[in-house]
Amino acid sequence: MENGVDTEYLFLTSFSKYENIDKMTREILIGLVDHIKIYEGGDISFKFADEYRRVTEHIEANKQKEAV
Repeated sequence: MENGVDTEYLFLTSFSKYENIDKMTREILIGLVDHIKIYEGGDISFKFADEYRRVTEHIEANKQKEAV
């Protein structure tokens, strides 16, 4: 994996495969969720969470630049 390109490609492929979903299925859950901790105030850990955060931050930064 050079410069995270393989991870980025896998991230984009996985998310685009499930775009516009209206219900959770086993396939989607396995494809996008890393693990779920069940307790009061539990936690869901998504696969590709870091990659998703970087992409959304990049999009928001570019929106702000275009607005100026």
